[in-house]
Amino acid sequence: MRFAEEYVTIKEKDKAIIHHSRKSMLFSKENTWIKKQGGLFDVTMGAYDGAEICELVGNFMLFKLSLVYQKKCIGLYRDDGLAVFKNVSGPESEKIKKSFVKLFSDHGLNITIECNKKIVNYLDVTFNLSNSTHQPYTKPGNEINYIHANSNHPPNIIKQLPISIETRLSKLSSNEHLFNEASPIYEEALRRSGYSIKLKYQGPSSNNKSKNKRKRKIIWFNPPFSKNVKTKVGKYFLQLIDKHFPKTHKYHKLFNRNNVKISYSCMPNIKSLIHSHNRNIINPSTQQVKLCNCIKKEKCPLNEKCLLSNIVYKATVSSNITNYQEKVYIGLCQTSFKLRYANHLKSFNTPQYKHDTELSKEIWKIKEKHHNFNIKWEVLKQCYRSYNPKTKNCSLCLNEKTALATYCGNNLLNTRSEIIGKCRHKNKYLLERFDTKDWFDVRLSFYFFINFL
Repeated sequence: MRFAEEYVTIKEKDKAIIHHSRKSMLFSKENTWIKKQGGLFDVTMGAYDGAEICELVGNFMLFKLSLVYQKKCIGLYRDDGLAVFKNVSGPESEKIKKSFVKLFSDHGLNITIECNKKIVNYLDVTFNLSNSTHQPYTKPGNEINYIHANSNHPPNIIKQLPISIETRLSKLSSNEHLFNEASPIYEEALRRSGYSIKLKYQGPSSNNKSKNKRKRKIIWFNPPFSKNVKTKVGKYFLQLIDKHFPKTHKYHKLFNRNNVKISYSCMPNIKSLIHSHNRNIINPSTQQVKLCNCIKKEKCPLNEKCLLSNIVYKATVSSNITNYQEKVYIGLCQTSFKLRYANHLKSFNTPQYKHDTELSKEIWKIKEKHHNFNIKWEVLKQCYRSYNPKTKNCSLCLNEKTALATYCGNNLLNTRSEIIGKCRHKNKYLLERFDTKDWFDVRLSFYFFINFL
C-alpha cells in the first residue's frame, strides 16, 4: 500500500474495498471453514487470480532488487528465480544472500537461496558456468507423456508434436552431444504414444528474417475436429469464402484466402462433458428474470425488455428531413440494454461525446440541420454469455459480426472495419500491461497478497 501511494492517491474507501476483496475463504455446505488457530486462509495457488498475484508480487520484488542490483543479472518466473553475479568471492556472495533474505522478510515473504553454484537447474534448463553450456533438465521421477498418435486430434497436431519436441530440445542444448544425452527419455515417451521417430539435433538457425516485415492481420476459423466426421469442413469453408466474397465484393479485402486461415480445434474431453452435464442437473436455472423496470411501460425503449443483457440490437433512425433514407445501426451490449441506452442518450445530448458511435454521429448531423429524429430499437439476437475464457470464444461479438456481414442494404451506419474488430470482452480476463504511471491497477494487490501470507 505504501509503495502504491508513492505514485497515486488512494482513498480510504478504496483501501477498504480492495482489502476486503483480497480475503480468501473456503466454504462447505454453506459453512465457512476457518483455521484452528483462527483467522482466514492465505491466497492460494488455486485462487482465481493466484497466478496473476504471484506475477505482480514477483514484479514488485524485482523492482525492489533493481534499486540495489543490475536488472540484467536477476530473473524471476513465478516462484523460481535466478541471479548471476560475476567475479564475486564467497564472503561477498554470502552478503548478497543475506541482503536478499532481508529484503524479502521486510515484506513478509520467505525465500530459500543457494549460492556459490556453478551448475544450476532453472525451470527446464541446466546451466553450467564452468564450461559455458546448457542442456535440457527434467525433474527426477517426472514421467513424460504425450497424446497418442491415434488419438482424436487434428492431423497437424499429431504431425507437429515430434517436430516441436525436437526443436525445443535443440534450442535447450548448446551442442549435439548434450542433445543426444537428453533425447532418449523423450524418444521413449514418444514410442509409448505410438510414434516411431528418431530425434535429430538441429543446429543454430541461420535464417535472418526481416524485422520490418509487415504482419498481416489473420482471421482464424477454428472448427472442432473429430475423426468420426468425414466431411472436409475446411475445404468447403474456403470454397464458401471464394463464392460469397469474390474480388468484386465490398468485403473482399477483409475476407479472402490470404487473411482467412483454418486451424482445427479439439473437441471437449469426457471429463468436461460430464462436468457440464452434472452442473446443469445440480444447479438448474429456475430463477425468473425481470425484463423491465420502467415506471411507464409504454415508454420502454425496447418493448418492455430493457433489462436484457448479452444482446445484439438494431437501431433504425428516421427523420422528418425531406427524402431522408432510414439508417440502420447494429450494436451489442454485455450489460443490460437500459445501461447501454443511457450511454447512447448521453452521446445524443452532449457534444463532447458526439463521436462515440456511428449512430451518435448520424443523430448530430440531423440535429445540426434543426430537424427531429426518431429511433426504433429491436433485439436481433440474445446470447447465453459473452467471452468464455475456457473456449476462448465470444458468441456476442460473433453474432454481431454475422449480423453486419449478412445485412442487405446500403443504409448501414456501421463501418467496414467493425467486422474484423477484436473482442473487447476478454480484456477483463487478462493481466494488462502497465507502467509506472498506472500503478493504481496493481498497487494494492502487492500489499494484500503479502499481508495474507
